[in-house]
Amino acid sequence: MSESWVTLAVFDTAAAAEIVRGRLRVEGIACRLADRSLLPLGLVADGIELQVPAAQRESARAVLARDYSGELEFGP
Repeated sequence: MSESWVTLAVFDTAAAAEIVRGRLRVEGIACRLADRSLLPLGLVADGIELQVPAAQRESARAVLARDYSGELEFGP
């Protein structure tokens, strides 16, 4: 039986979708982008869906809910 995938978020830009996809992949969460756009032409029609296996949905949400801003260092 094939695994069921669910949409976790929809993005207007490929850059934003790729950043979030990378964050999830670093945490070991399988994910894929379902592109319903005209991206080769530089246009996003209905958005870019970030999908995860249904069994990993809650883990993915927890990863995206974390705030890492306090860990950022600025300056020399």
